[in-house]
Amino acid sequence: MRMPSSLTRMCCAVVAMGLTLALTAACGEPVSKASGTHSGDSASSAAAPSQQAVKWGVYLPPSDSLSNSYKQVSGSAGARPDYVLDFSAVGESVPEERLREISSLGATPILSLEPWNPNVGTGENETADNGSAEANTAQPEFALARIAAGDHDADLARWATVLKGLEFTVVLRFAHEMNGDWYPWAVGVNGNVSGDYVAAWRHVHGLFRSLGASNVKFLWSPNVPLASQTSDLAAAYPGADTVDMLGLDGYNWGDGDGHAWIEPDALFNAGLSQLRALPGSQPILISETASAEGSGAGQSKAEWIARLMAHCSSQDQVMGFIWFDVNKERDWRINSSQAAQKSFAASLSKVS
Repeated sequence: MRMPSSLTRMCCAVVAMGLTLALTAACGEPVSKASGTHSGDSASSAAAPSQQAVKWGVYLPPSDSLSNSYKQVSGSAGARPDYVLDFSAVGESVPEERLREISSLGATPILSLEPWNPNVGTGENETADNGSAEANTAQPEFALARIAAGDHDADLARWATVLKGLEFTVVLRFAHEMNGDWYPWAVGVNGNVSGDYVAAWRHVHGLFRSLGASNVKFLWSPNVPLASQTSDLAAAYPGADTVDMLGLDGYNWGDGDGHAWIEPDALFNAGLSQLRALPGSQPILISETASAEGSGAGQSKAEWIARLMAHCSSQDQVMGFIWFDVNKERDWRINSSQAAQKSFAASLSKVS
């Protein structure tokens, strides 16, 4: 999902031991092993999906106090987040103080590093003054071929050098949702093709490694497949040697504005299957998700939350999810209703 502009931001366990080791390598800390399925007869136990511990994280809206926002969302969830997601454009200053604060709170920062100028045009699901939704994506200076050619190396090297100086792990989510059509770096936008994305990613990864930023782990994060809106995610996969974690973004927008209510399994299953088919078997993080409140029969955000967490807990390779806790296009917040908040805390306690 597209974030507010930089100006707005400034102002305002896995069952198998092999996967446990993979998560340790990716995130710098082990994940609890799963508890087995509950006992019953052997046939029913074999048929039941295995359950694993789920980590969770959050994106918090801009505020004067990150620690207060973190405390409030921890209270709503009944547990402290393992991750805090943040967003920056490559031309902006490195938010070193904020990253240190996230780490001091006990969470691992996930930094979405975006190669664009976020102050040009408008945001996702909005339109420019002339009625066009294309103003934000028409930024040829951020075409993937130019990134791969080194045109933005000065900024990227600055990021790598500052992040290298931090004494904790930073998960870098570079150029996410590349299979959509709403960013300048997306495949099909600004003349970009899948091979350009692969070349740009590998260039950035190589630059960070050449500068010694070994504490930076790379999270590759496409969007869930959407009919007529997303390209083949596998074609933009840059290779297991440059990807520490796999991500997948997806939202339940509810009904209206061209969207329809969708349950977690229907939302994520196709994308998860495609990620599992990629070489590498890295841990998978649902890297952005949330749900609108329901408006029709059978639509319950509280039940959606419970199903999401149960689904994550039963899915091979899935290590957790990041909740987008913002009242933006929809009221995505955990506490958008008392029922949603209670469900979040109760469901999380069962899977964490």
